[in-house]
Amino acid sequence: MRKQITIQQSNHLKAIAILMMLCLHLFNRDYQGIFNPLIFLGTQPLSYYISLFCDACVPIFAFVSGYGLFYKYEQNKNDYLKGNYLRLKKLYINYWVVLVLFAVFLGLFLNKSGYPGDFYKIILNITGLETSYNGAWWFFTIYVFFALTSKFWFSLLNKLNAYWYFFFLVTIYVLAFYFRIYKTDIFDNPYLKWMHVKAALYFCTLLQFMLGAYAFKFNWYSKVDKLFNKLNYKEIVSILVIVSMVVLHALIPNLIIAPFTALVFIFMFLQIKQPKFNYKILDFFTPHATNLWLIHMFFYQIFFAEFIYNFQYPIIIFIVLVTACLVSSFIINYIISNINRII
Repeated sequence: MRKQITIQQSNHLKAIAILMMLCLHLFNRDYQGIFNPLIFLGTQPLSYYISLFCDACVPIFAFVSGYGLFYKYEQNKNDYLKGNYLRLKKLYINYWVVLVLFAVFLGLFLNKSGYPGDFYKIILNITGLETSYNGAWWFFTIYVFFALTSKFWFSLLNKLNAYWYFFFLVTIYVLAFYFRIYKTDIFDNPYLKWMHVKAALYFCTLLQFMLGAYAFKFNWYSKVDKLFNKLNYKEIVSILVIVSMVVLHALIPNLIIAPFTALVFIFMFLQIKQPKFNYKILDFFTPHATNLWLIHMFFYQIFFAEFIYNFQYPIIIFIVLVTACLVSSFIINYIISNINRII
Protein backbone atom coordinates (compact mmCIF):
# COMPACT_ATOMS: atom_id res chain seq x y z
CA MET A 1 0.00 0.00 0.00
CA ARG A 2 1.35 3.42 -0.98
CA LYS A 3 2.02 5.56 2.08
CA GLN A 4 2.24 9.28 1.42
CA ILE A 5 3.54 12.20 3.43
CA THR A 6 0.36 13.76 4.78
CA ILE A 7 -0.58 17.43 4.66
CA GLN A 8 -0.09 17.63 8.42
CA GLN A 9 3.38 16.10 8.18
CA SER A 10 4.24 18.51 5.36
CA ASN A 11 3.10 21.42 7.50
CA HIS A 12 5.18 20.14 10.40
CA LEU A 13 8.24 19.96 8.16
CA LYS A 14 7.61 23.52 6.95
CA ALA A 15 7.31 24.75 10.53
CA ILE A 16 10.56 23.01 11.48
CA ALA A 17 12.26 24.43 8.39
CA ILE A 18 11.26 27.98 9.32
CA LEU A 19 12.47 27.55 12.92
CA MET A 20 15.73 26.16 11.54
CA MET A 21 15.99 29.26 9.34
CA LEU A 22 15.75 31.50 12.40
CA CYS A 23 18.46 29.47 14.14
CA LEU A 24 20.70 29.57 11.06
CA HIS A 25 20.42 33.32 10.64
CA LEU A 26 20.85 34.10 14.33
CA PHE A 27 23.87 31.98 15.18
CA ASN A 28 25.76 31.05 12.01
CA ARG A 29 28.22 33.87 12.58
CA ASP A 30 31.10 35.00 14.74
CA TYR A 31 29.58 35.23 18.23
CA GLN A 32 32.24 37.55 19.71
CA GLY A 33 30.78 40.87 20.72
CA ILE A 34 27.27 39.75 19.72
CA PHE A 35 26.12 36.99 22.10
CA ASN A 36 27.52 34.74 24.82
CA PRO A 37 27.39 30.97 24.15
CA LEU A 38 27.56 28.74 27.22
CA ILE A 39 28.58 25.43 25.62
CA PHE A 40 31.62 25.03 23.39
CA LEU A 41 32.87 22.13 21.29
CA GLY A 42 36.50 22.99 20.72
CA THR A 43 36.79 26.60 19.64
CA GLN A 44 33.24 26.91 18.34
CA PRO A 45 30.03 27.16 20.37
CA LEU A 46 27.44 24.38 20.14
CA SER A 47 25.00 26.94 18.72
CA TYR A 48 27.28 27.32 15.68
CA TYR A 49 27.19 23.60 14.82
CA ILE A 50 23.44 23.44 15.31
CA SER A 51 22.94 26.52 13.14
CA LEU A 52 25.25 25.03 10.50
CA PHE A 53 23.02 21.98 10.18
CA CYS A 54 20.02 24.31 10.00
CA ASP A 55 21.07 25.40 6.51
CA ALA A 56 18.83 22.47 5.58
CA CYS A 57 15.89 24.86 6.05
CA VAL A 58 15.47 25.93 2.41
CA PRO A 59 16.04 22.40 1.04
CA ILE A 60 13.35 21.09 3.41
CA PHE A 61 10.91 23.79 2.36
CA ALA A 62 11.74 23.26 -1.32
CA PHE A 63 11.32 19.48 -0.95
CA VAL A 64 7.88 19.85 0.65
CA SER A 65 6.88 22.34 -2.06
CA GLY A 66 8.02 19.97 -4.82
CA TYR A 67 6.27 17.02 -3.19
CA GLY A 68 2.97 18.86 -2.83
CA LEU A 69 3.02 20.50 -6.25
CA PHE A 70 3.89 17.25 -8.03
CA TYR A 71 0.93 15.64 -6.28
CA LYS A 72 -1.28 18.47 -7.59
CA TYR A 73 0.22 18.04 -11.06
CA GLU A 74 -0.51 14.31 -11.09
CA GLN A 75 -4.06 14.89 -9.90
CA ASN A 76 -4.97 17.32 -12.67
CA LYS A 77 -2.37 18.31 -15.25
CA ASN A 78 -4.75 20.53 -17.20
CA ASP A 79 -5.72 22.75 -14.26
CA TYR A 80 -2.31 22.63 -12.56
CA LEU A 81 -1.20 26.13 -13.56
CA LYS A 82 -4.60 27.58 -12.67
CA GLY A 83 -4.23 26.15 -9.18
CA ASN A 84 -0.74 27.63 -8.93
CA TYR A 85 -2.05 31.08 -9.88
CA LEU A 86 -4.47 30.87 -6.95
CA ARG A 87 -1.64 29.81 -4.63
CA LEU A 88 0.49 32.71 -5.83
CA LYS A 89 -2.39 35.13 -5.31
CA LYS A 90 -2.65 34.02 -1.68
CA LEU A 91 1.12 34.22 -1.20
CA TYR A 92 1.36 37.68 -2.76
CA ILE A 93 -1.35 39.04 -0.45
CA ASN A 94 0.60 37.72 2.53
CA TYR A 95 3.83 39.18 1.11
CA TRP A 96 2.28 42.60 0.42
CA VAL A 97 0.83 42.88 3.93
CA VAL A 98 4.27 42.19 5.44
CA LEU A 99 5.92 44.57 2.98
CA VAL A 100 3.55 47.44 3.80
CA LEU A 101 3.68 46.91 7.58
CA PHE A 102 7.44 46.48 7.92
CA ALA A 103 9.26 47.91 4.90
CA VAL A 104 6.94 50.91 4.49
CA PHE A 105 5.18 51.83 7.75
CA LEU A 106 7.84 50.65 10.20
CA GLY A 107 10.63 51.85 7.95
CA LEU A 108 9.11 55.34 7.83
CA PHE A 109 8.32 55.34 11.55
CA LEU A 110 11.89 54.37 12.51
CA ASN A 111 13.35 56.59 9.79
CA LYS A 112 15.40 53.70 8.47
CA SER A 113 17.50 54.57 5.44
CA GLY A 114 16.30 52.79 2.30
CA TYR A 115 12.86 51.96 3.70
CA PRO A 116 10.77 52.25 1.66
CA GLY A 117 13.23 53.94 -0.70
CA ASP A 118 12.53 55.43 -4.12
CA PHE A 119 9.64 54.51 -6.42
CA TYR A 120 11.80 52.15 -8.50
CA LYS A 121 12.82 50.18 -5.40
CA ILE A 122 9.24 50.00 -4.15
CA ILE A 123 7.89 48.66 -7.46
CA LEU A 124 10.64 46.03 -7.80
CA ASN A 125 9.95 44.77 -4.28
CA ILE A 126 6.18 44.81 -4.69
CA THR A 127 6.44 42.62 -7.79
CA GLY A 128 9.00 40.36 -6.14
CA LEU A 129 11.43 40.85 -9.02
CA GLU A 130 13.82 42.27 -6.44
CA THR A 131 13.75 41.59 -2.70
CA SER A 132 16.16 44.21 -1.40
CA TYR A 133 14.02 44.99 1.65
CA ASN A 134 14.79 41.64 3.23
CA GLY A 135 17.53 39.16 2.37
CA ALA A 136 15.41 36.19 3.44
CA TRP A 137 12.87 37.00 0.74
CA TRP A 138 15.03 35.65 -2.08
CA PHE A 139 13.14 32.36 -1.93
CA PHE A 140 9.87 34.22 -2.55
CA THR A 141 10.97 35.09 -6.09
CA ILE A 142 12.30 31.60 -6.69
CA TYR A 143 9.08 29.99 -5.46
CA VAL A 144 7.09 32.20 -7.85
CA PHE A 145 9.33 31.00 -10.69
CA PHE A 146 8.80 27.38 -9.62
CA ALA A 147 5.03 27.80 -9.51
CA LEU A 148 5.14 29.13 -13.07
CA THR A 149 7.69 26.68 -14.55
CA SER A 150 7.35 23.47 -12.52
CA LYS A 151 4.91 21.91 -15.02
CA PHE A 152 7.81 21.72 -17.48
CA TRP A 153 10.16 20.01 -15.01
CA PHE A 154 7.44 17.62 -13.84
CA SER A 155 6.64 16.65 -17.43
CA LEU A 156 10.30 15.78 -17.98
CA LEU A 157 10.25 13.58 -14.90
CA ASN A 158 7.40 11.59 -16.46
CA LYS A 159 9.08 11.36 -19.87
CA LEU A 160 12.81 10.91 -19.29
CA ASN A 161 14.88 8.18 -17.70
CA ALA A 162 14.73 9.00 -13.99
CA TYR A 163 18.41 8.20 -13.34
CA TRP A 164 19.75 10.30 -16.18
CA TYR A 165 17.36 13.12 -15.26
CA PHE A 166 18.58 13.01 -11.67
CA PHE A 167 22.20 13.12 -12.87
CA PHE A 168 21.28 16.18 -14.96
CA LEU A 169 19.68 17.89 -11.94
CA VAL A 170 22.73 17.21 -9.74
CA THR A 171 25.04 18.56 -12.45
CA ILE A 172 22.96 21.71 -12.82
CA TYR A 173 22.95 22.08 -9.03
CA VAL A 174 26.75 21.91 -8.78
CA LEU A 175 27.21 24.42 -11.61
CA ALA A 176 24.61 26.79 -10.17
CA PHE A 177 26.17 26.50 -6.73
CA TYR A 178 29.51 27.54 -8.19
CA PHE A 179 27.99 30.63 -9.82
CA ARG A 180 25.97 31.43 -6.70
CA ILE A 181 28.79 31.21 -4.17
CA TYR A 182 32.15 31.44 -5.92
CA LYS A 183 31.56 33.30 -9.20
CA THR A 184 29.27 36.18 -8.36
CA ASP A 185 30.96 39.05 -10.23
CA ILE A 186 30.64 38.08 -13.89
CA PHE A 187 28.55 41.05 -15.04
CA ASP A 188 28.65 44.78 -14.37
CA ASN A 189 25.40 45.45 -16.22
CA PRO A 190 22.62 45.51 -13.56
CA TYR A 191 20.13 43.58 -15.72
CA LEU A 192 22.59 40.82 -16.56
CA LYS A 193 23.70 40.72 -12.94
CA TRP A 194 20.07 40.30 -11.86
CA MET A 195 19.64 37.43 -14.31
CA HIS A 196 22.85 35.82 -13.05
CA VAL A 197 21.78 36.00 -9.40
CA LYS A 198 18.24 34.73 -10.00
CA ALA A 199 19.37 31.95 -12.36
CA ALA A 200 21.97 30.75 -9.84
CA LEU A 201 19.40 30.71 -7.04
CA TYR A 202 16.76 29.06 -9.21
CA PHE A 203 18.94 26.23 -10.48
CA CYS A 204 20.56 25.82 -7.07
CA THR A 205 17.12 25.20 -5.59
CA LEU A 206 15.74 23.15 -8.50
CA LEU A 207 17.38 19.91 -7.32
CA GLN A 208 15.94 20.39 -3.84
CA PHE A 209 12.50 21.10 -5.29
CA MET A 210 12.61 18.10 -7.63
CA LEU A 211 13.72 15.76 -4.84
CA GLY A 212 10.21 16.24 -3.49
CA ALA A 213 8.73 15.28 -6.87
CA TYR A 214 10.99 12.22 -7.02
CA ALA A 215 9.96 11.23 -3.51
CA PHE A 216 6.29 11.30 -4.47
CA LYS A 217 6.65 9.60 -7.85
CA PHE A 218 8.87 6.78 -6.62
CA ASN A 219 7.24 6.32 -3.24
CA TRP A 220 10.34 6.99 -1.16
CA TYR A 221 8.40 7.49 2.07
CA SER A 222 6.73 4.07 1.86
CA LYS A 223 10.05 2.40 1.07
CA VAL A 224 11.89 4.05 3.97
CA ASP A 225 8.96 3.34 6.29
CA LYS A 226 8.88 -0.32 5.26
CA LEU A 227 12.62 -0.62 5.86
CA PHE A 228 12.53 1.04 9.29
CA ASN A 229 9.51 -0.95 10.44
CA LYS A 230 11.78 -3.99 10.42
CA LEU A 231 13.96 -2.38 13.10
CA ASN A 232 13.29 -2.90 16.80
CA TYR A 233 14.39 0.61 17.79
CA LYS A 234 13.66 2.68 14.71
CA GLU A 235 13.23 5.94 16.65
CA ILE A 236 16.65 5.56 18.27
CA VAL A 237 18.23 4.70 14.91
CA SER A 238 16.53 7.72 13.31
CA ILE A 239 17.82 10.05 16.01
CA LEU A 240 21.34 8.64 15.68
CA VAL A 241 21.24 9.16 11.92
CA ILE A 242 20.18 12.79 12.40
CA VAL A 243 22.99 13.31 14.92
CA SER A 244 25.43 11.77 12.45
CA MET A 245 24.23 14.28 9.83
CA VAL A 246 24.94 17.12 12.27
CA VAL A 247 28.45 15.74 12.83
CA LEU A 248 28.99 15.24 9.09
CA HIS A 249 28.03 18.83 8.38
CA ALA A 250 30.35 20.01 11.15
CA LEU A 251 33.17 18.15 9.39
CA ILE A 252 32.04 19.42 5.97
CA PRO A 253 30.76 22.94 6.69
CA ASN A 254 30.06 23.73 3.03
CA LEU A 255 26.48 24.63 2.11
CA ILE A 256 26.68 22.35 -0.94
CA ILE A 257 25.70 19.27 1.08
CA ALA A 258 22.57 20.89 2.55
CA PRO A 259 20.09 19.26 0.09
CA PHE A 260 21.36 15.82 1.07
CA THR A 261 21.47 16.36 4.83
CA ALA A 262 17.97 17.83 4.52
CA LEU A 263 16.71 14.79 2.62
CA VAL A 264 18.03 12.43 5.28
CA PHE A 265 16.59 14.60 8.05
CA ILE A 266 13.12 14.62 6.45
CA PHE A 267 12.78 10.85 6.30
CA MET A 268 14.38 10.29 9.70
CA PHE A 269 12.11 12.87 11.33
CA LEU A 270 9.07 11.16 9.83
CA GLN A 271 10.16 7.88 11.46
CA ILE A 272 10.20 9.37 14.96
CA LYS A 273 6.89 9.00 16.77
CA GLN A 274 6.68 11.99 19.08
CA PRO A 275 4.50 12.97 22.04
CA LYS A 276 1.17 14.53 21.05
CA PHE A 277 2.31 17.75 22.70
CA ASN A 278 5.11 18.13 20.13
CA TYR A 279 2.64 17.74 17.28
CA LYS A 280 0.36 20.32 18.88
CA ILE A 281 3.27 22.77 19.02
CA LEU A 282 4.01 22.21 15.34
CA ASP A 283 0.30 22.54 14.51
CA PHE A 284 0.35 25.86 16.35
CA PHE A 285 3.26 27.11 14.24
CA THR A 286 1.73 25.97 10.94
CA PRO A 287 -0.41 29.07 10.18
CA HIS A 288 2.50 31.32 11.17
CA ALA A 289 5.33 29.63 9.25
CA THR A 290 5.17 31.89 6.20
CA ASN A 291 5.05 35.02 8.35
CA LEU A 292 8.04 33.91 10.44
CA TRP A 293 10.00 33.46 7.23
CA LEU A 294 8.98 36.86 5.84
CA ILE A 295 9.46 38.98 8.99
CA HIS A 296 12.20 37.47 11.17
CA MET A 297 15.04 39.36 9.49
CA PHE A 298 13.34 42.68 10.22
CA PHE A 299 13.70 41.89 13.92
CA TYR A 300 17.13 40.31 14.27
CA GLN A 301 19.02 42.36 11.66
CA ILE A 302 17.26 45.31 10.05
CA PHE A 303 15.36 47.19 12.77
CA PHE A 304 15.85 45.57 16.19
CA ALA A 305 19.19 43.74 16.11
CA GLU A 306 20.49 45.41 19.26
CA PHE A 307 17.30 44.53 21.15
CA ILE A 308 17.28 40.87 20.04
CA TYR A 309 20.95 40.16 20.75
CA ASN A 310 20.84 42.12 23.99
CA PHE A 311 19.48 38.98 25.63
CA GLN A 312 22.99 37.51 25.26
CA TYR A 313 22.33 33.77 25.50
CA PRO A 314 21.40 31.74 22.39
CA ILE A 315 18.32 29.97 23.74
CA ILE A 316 16.87 33.22 25.14
CA ILE A 317 17.68 35.12 21.93
CA PHE A 318 15.93 32.43 19.91
CA ILE A 319 12.83 32.43 22.13
CA VAL A 320 12.60 36.24 22.04
CA LEU A 321 12.85 36.32 18.24
CA VAL A 322 10.24 33.57 17.82
CA THR A 323 7.91 35.33 20.28
CA ALA A 324 8.26 38.70 18.52
CA CYS A 325 7.56 37.06 15.17
CA LEU A 326 4.55 35.16 16.50
CA VAL A 327 2.97 38.29 17.98
CA SER A 328 3.45 40.06 14.66
CA SER A 329 2.10 37.04 12.80
CA PHE A 330 -1.21 37.12 14.66
CA ILE A 331 -1.64 40.73 13.57
CA ILE A 332 -0.67 39.93 9.99
CA ASN A 333 -3.06 36.96 9.79
CA TYR A 334 -5.89 39.09 11.20
CA ILE A 335 -5.31 41.70 8.47
CA ILE A 336 -5.10 39.01 5.77
CA SER A 337 -8.34 37.38 6.92
CA ASN A 338 -10.11 40.73 6.62
CA ILE A 339 -8.63 41.35 3.17
CA ASN A 340 -9.77 37.92 2.01
CA ARG A 341 -13.24 38.58 3.40
CA ILE A 342 -13.46 41.80 1.38
CA ILE A 343 -12.11 40.13 -1.78
